Amino acid sequence: MSMPKRIKLGLFTYGMASELTGIGRYARELSYALRRLDLPLDIVLLSPYPNSKLSWYRDFPVYPVPALKRLPSVMVRGHRILAQASIRLGLDILHDPCGIAPFLSTVRKHKKVVTIHDAIPVVHPELQPLATKLVYHSLLRWAPWSSNAIITISNHAQQDLARTLNIPRNHIFVTPLGAAIPSIHKLSHLKSILPEKLHDLSISNPYFLWVGGNSPRKNLNRVLAAFESLRLDIPAVQLILVGPQPARATSWPFGVRHVGYVRQSILELLYLGAQALVYPSLYEGFGVPIVEAMAHGTPVITSNCSSMPEVSGHAALIVDPTNVADIKAAMAQCLDVQTHDEFGLRGRMRVRQFQWENTAIQTFRIYEKLLSSQSGQPSGRGVS
Repeated sequence: MSMPKRIKLGLFTYGMASELTGIGRYARELSYALRRLDLPLDIVLLSPYPNSKLSWYRDFPVYPVPALKRLPSVMVRGHRILAQASIRLGLDILHDPCGIAPFLSTVRKHKKVVTIHDAIPVVHPELQPLATKLVYHSLLRWAPWSSNAIITISNHAQQDLARTLNIPRNHIFVTPLGAAIPSIHKLSHLKSILPEKLHDLSISNPYFLWVGGNSPRKNLNRVLAAFESLRLDIPAVQLILVGPQPARATSWPFGVRHVGYVRQSILELLYLGAQALVYPSLYEGFGVPIVEAMAHGTPVITSNCSSMPEVSGHAALIVDPTNVADIKAAMAQCLDVQTHDEFGLRGRMRVRQFQWENTAIQTFRIYEKLLSSQSGQPSGRGVS
């Protein structure tokens, strides 16, 4: 197959209607990074949300697929609807960054790529909703045959997917995620406005930051227990929670503030002012908050399991996420100025290897290999 002069890429944006969490942020940042690199690539977003107010949908061409707003519809009708849309748009590549792989259509005019972010539904089924487990045990079981390439986001995730889905590892590409790394000049500016912004948010130092969703794997209960214990020793300390409101009304312990979703500009300031990001998750495919905190020179407390040691290297305080005392001890360490500064510097050095442009370049190479490969399924070796 001859290489087209420009590759036409369709990104399916299921689940990305409003506030973007991990997978949505991956899709958005990947699209912008691909565009910044000025590659021979035209991107169109296949969106189930034609009325979304996200600026992302104003910045790229959009092809509406409103019938695919709900997961059951994606699983049943997505194969046909996305195949038809791909034909109408003349796509070379259809990429599902959501990890669903609705690719059972017999249409072979375009290549199909799916990003599967982790193997949590099998490794920790007790931590996942039923719908996610259904996707994993149905459509993703077919992914080695229905897709031309599978992407994942860490070597650990690659190992788990190869084992749990019985996929040859050389069919799974690894493209680590990234972070926007502020310049020294920007960091200086943020530091100059930080006291005023924290005052506006009624946040005082010292505080720790937690960023995550409602899933039990985010381990918030143990973080709260560690914080309450720490607060007995240091009453002035605060814990700031960023993320969606819990499904059930929660009365937070004294010193805990839940600020909900915040704009990226506010999140940057919260990272910058924190004593540490407390991120002892039970399982992550990657863990973007780790590199985001490091980008702002903020120490990271994270887990000794799944991908987190791989991502953080020697630049984070590593804890047993099931041990409250371990989490508390790491938090106490980060209140020491020398420890805070040392791990902040380690993080700034570590994060240099995690940039969205790197993710975009590696992903584009996969697209190129697919379109130049006779079999349509090139080896993933050498791309990760």
